[in-house]
Amino acid sequence: MPRPQLMRSSLYPYHITSRSYAKEFFPIPLQEVWEIMLQQLYFEVRDHGLAIHAFILMGNHFHLLCKTPRENIDQIMQSFLRKTSIRINLKNPFKKFNWEGRYRWSLIDSKPHYYQVYRYIFQNPIRAQLCLNVEDYKFSTLHPNFLPLSLPIHACLPMAFGGDEGHLRWLNEIYEKQHVELIKLGLRRHQFDINKRKVKIFNKLTKPQAPS
Repeated sequence: MPRPQLMRSSLYPYHITSRSYAKEFFPIPLQEVWEIMLQQLYFEVRDHGLAIHAFILMGNHFHLLCKTPRENIDQIMQSFLRKTSIRINLKNPFKKFNWEGRYRWSLIDSKPHYYQVYRYIFQNPIRAQLCLNVEDYKFSTLHPNFLPLSLPIHACLPMAFGGDEGHLRWLNEIYEKQHVELIKLGLRRHQFDINKRKVKIFNKLTKPQAPS
């Protein structure tokens, strides 16, 4: 089956995800993988103009929400996946690590879609029962100990990133199962879209509000 033609954009963000081959867990501690990922993301920002909106690392995959001002998402992801794989293997030469192959991408071309994908990303560890609140998960750009000085975050929200209590309350509003499946369905498309029959359900999902 031929690979779909890549949609290049400097205006709209992408949701990007990739997981390890055969869905195996990373062969080194997650803290070490996290450090490798952040270091490589720094190089992608510096060398290829990547603009990071959100990033979260799970036991065998990651989610990245980002923009590519140079319209070079393929160059960025080829570099990121290849170099993180090399560095993980250097840490553990006894068990070869590979990404599953093709990364999955979805272009997010509307603010309502962006808001829900943003919240969906950060709720991954809650759904995996790894934490109770999004801000408690360590391997996330939302975590209080994340240092954005060397890795700037460009989230497009109507309120301050991270610290606002209303912001965190909204991020911690748990999706119903049907809403999670609806967002997953949208992300399977290369241009995020919701089935017309379910638009009304999607539009009822809450959105972040600007502070009064």
